[in-house]
Amino acid sequence: MATATVAEIENNIRTIAQTNRVRISEFFLDFDKLRSGYVTETQFFRTLWLNLGVKMTPGEEKLMAAKYDINRNGRLNYRVFCDNIEKGFDPNDVRRDPVTQKVIPEEFLGTQRSVRPLSPKSESRLEELLKHMGQFYKYHGINLRTCYEDFDRHHIGKVTESQFYRNFPGPADVDSEDMYLLVMKYRDPGNPGLVVYLNLHHDLVAIAQKMALADTSLSDITNVTDYLVPEPEADPTLQQSFDKIRVAVFKNGVRTPEFFRDHDKLRSGIITENQFVCGLSLAIGKEAQLSRNEIQKIAEFYKTPDGRVRYKEFCDMMENAFNIPDLDKKPTESVVRPPRGALSRTLKGMTPEEEERVVKVVNEIADQVAKRRLMMYQYFKDFDRGRGYTRVITKTQFGRLLHFLSLNVTSEDFKLLCRKFEDPATGDVNYPAFVQTVDREFVGFTMNDAEQPMEEGKSSKSKSPTEMTMDISQVNIEDLLARIRHHVLTNRLRVAEYFQDYDTLRSGSISKSRFRRGLALLGLSKIGHHDLTDPQFTVLCKYYENTQKPDQVVWVRFLWDLESVFTQPNLEKMPTYRVPAQEIFRVPKPGTMDWRYASEEHQAIFEEAMERLRQRANQRRVLAKPVFQDFDRHNNGYVTQGQFRQCLTMLELHASDPEMAAIEAKFCNDTGFNYIAFLAELQPPEKQQLRYLERLQDMRATNQKKKLPELNICTDFESLIAKLKTKVVRERIRVLEFMRDYDKLRTGRMLKTSFRRALDLCKFELKESEVAILEDKYKSFQQPEYVEYLKFSDEMESVFTTKELEKAPMLDVEQFKPPVEWEQNQLLPEAEEMAKRCMDRLAEKVRKHRMQLFPLFEDYDRVHNGTVSRSQFRRVLSELDLGSLVSDQEFNLIYEKFDVKVGGKDDVNYIGFCDMIYDLAKFEWRKP
Repeated sequence: MATATVAEIENNIRTIAQTNRVRISEFFLDFDKLRSGYVTETQFFRTLWLNLGVKMTPGEEKLMAAKYDINRNGRLNYRVFCDNIEKGFDPNDVRRDPVTQKVIPEEFLGTQRSVRPLSPKSESRLEELLKHMGQFYKYHGINLRTCYEDFDRHHIGKVTESQFYRNFPGPADVDSEDMYLLVMKYRDPGNPGLVVYLNLHHDLVAIAQKMALADTSLSDITNVTDYLVPEPEADPTLQQSFDKIRVAVFKNGVRTPEFFRDHDKLRSGIITENQFVCGLSLAIGKEAQLSRNEIQKIAEFYKTPDGRVRYKEFCDMMENAFNIPDLDKKPTESVVRPPRGALSRTLKGMTPEEEERVVKVVNEIADQVAKRRLMMYQYFKDFDRGRGYTRVITKTQFGRLLHFLSLNVTSEDFKLLCRKFEDPATGDVNYPAFVQTVDREFVGFTMNDAEQPMEEGKSSKSKSPTEMTMDISQVNIEDLLARIRHHVLTNRLRVAEYFQDYDTLRSGSISKSRFRRGLALLGLSKIGHHDLTDPQFTVLCKYYENTQKPDQVVWVRFLWDLESVFTQPNLEKMPTYRVPAQEIFRVPKPGTMDWRYASEEHQAIFEEAMERLRQRANQRRVLAKPVFQDFDRHNNGYVTQGQFRQCLTMLELHASDPEMAAIEAKFCNDTGFNYIAFLAELQPPEKQQLRYLERLQDMRATNQKKKLPELNICTDFESLIAKLKTKVVRERIRVLEFMRDYDKLRTGRMLKTSFRRALDLCKFELKESEVAILEDKYKSFQQPEYVEYLKFSDEMESVFTTKELEKAPMLDVEQFKPPVEWEQNQLLPEAEEMAKRCMDRLAEKVRKHRMQLFPLFEDYDRVHNGTVSRSQFRRVLSELDLGSLVSDQEFNLIYEKFDVKVGGKDDVNYIGFCDMIYDLAKFEWRKP
């Protein structure tokens, strides 16, 4: 009882899920963060209630919890529940049909058709009624769903009872009792007065499918041979007729139902025998060359007991020639393709005497075409009257062209040619077949399995080039692979990129044509680096042939054989394996002589000749390479043997014939004479010394950072603070603005690294030792790696005002005055005395002559900072005739006394110098 109740609950949930088109598993994932497949009972039932509207009773919840609480820990396995609800088929159960494993809910819209089920008599009557309605709808092509969609504005599959009665499509013999029975069966118990027409539609579809399966005469055709072979094998003539019709329908694109449908007004698929014969003759009789007897046999095959013909089955077979209907729903079916040449235009058969005469005429025309080198196809193509080139011309046009090309034949021979190359469908002349027969170099049109008379006394059936035997005994697979490896290694090619696009399923094998195409892209073709001949390609295909599919090549094996020049596969599994050097995969060009196997006499002649040529070239200092390059138009390092001898003559490097033959044997191959290798032995270049390690050591030594000695630093805190305050006053710097951004919480502290960064932003230009002094002074005692920047900022701000001045209104504020830089300079007493005597001499002369000192100094002070360089200072005194009064020692003392630092350079403060001279000369302030 419990199992049945759980099954009913699951069926109800399954119906609701299908009606709403939802996947229940998506709603449980929000509660299962770890994707364990389990949720709590509360989460399980809450999900069903909120998302599906399923509210269970306590008893039903206990039954569901007992079934899905697998581990008995209070957590329900929602994955098993979702698998049961969204049940498809078990892929591991191969003994049962997947269709029988599916659980499909009966009610599409989730309704219960009646609270009280109908009586067995009413159920049987309803079943008969549905079968009758299904046959009626199928015969008349009626779809019940479309009849009620106009009333169903919300597309919920339901209409009112009045709307159901009003638009009921029949049949006419359904009385009011039957209609009432339908309403009682398909009414919606949740919404009184509504009828679920969509459930009725699906029941009719299901009954129609069961009736179709039960009907043996119109059973489902699931095999492609049912379309292609409708006649038993007892009558081969009928089978040939079907093949001809199928090919003609496929080639001409004939829609066969169009020729029978007008005779079938009721669309029953059956017409009379005379109508079938007329329609078939009109549709494909001429194109397929059907005789009256063949058409009659086909009509007899599809004839019914009442004398009519089932044309629908015939049309289904013809419409699906070489194809399967609904192939997208049958992925496992294999389509039978037409045999090679079945769709080509064949030539007519003739008597042996006529064939012999046609062969003689065609050979005569072919000889004239070969001698005169005529290109015939273009002349015939101009007369082709079809837009898509029908490849046929009229017999009159054919005769005119033969006369125009001076290929005159007798009238009887012309008639034979027209009969031989006549197109069966149109009766015109198939000119591509004629051109291909008489012009052996014409390959623009291919006829497969077509008779082509070529030579007298021989069979007229031509052989394709692929069927001709080729000699592959001279091809060595090892030498060929070595040559391809050299090509891949030299050009650094990734072989997989040229083949993997052809292997969409990543099966590791592709067809031979695609393999040839990939090799051409790789550079193995006539226009590539290496000409891969047909025998070589055949050997490659046989070597890498797929044993299961002989028409394919295992390109993955070919890939690993080539990429072994770079590395080995699965190298991580063999840590001790040593990859061979890439140089062993390099091979010389074809035709190169292996000098190791040359005779001793040959080698002696070569060495003696090269030594003599080398000495002469060194004595005369010959520059030989430009002479060879003049003959090397392709810049590939090769010239011909004649050009090589000519170059030696131009360079006056003479050699005898045996010596010349020995040199050519060493450096010649199929490409030509390798003059690059010859010049490397004739004038070997100096070997470059490997100095990379030495250069690397020099660069490392150069890039090693060494700390430079600090100059002009402040060694104590007082002098450093005075220096900073002076800079703050002169440049009007607000130190707090640069530091508060590093203290987001306004704690008054910052990291030492941030403190250094803030000092750099202030442009204080402090040295490492000076920054260390500030960090030690303002270090935080609570956190040693922090600095109390607020105290430092207050100290710097004190040069402008006193902090919290509002608390001391009577305090006298003294503004910080930065000291004059040159006044801080101190000299020794003896030096100070000597400098004072020098200044007195200069002041005495300035007083006597009333000299102006500032103008000349200002001319050199372009930035007006009150300083000049020492050379400029000395030049100004010389121009004022004061330089003769000062010795070199006194100049140095003046430099030291008025020295100021500007950009790390020692300059002279000429303003202080001039003011002191004017004071000593007793001039008034700023006069003269």
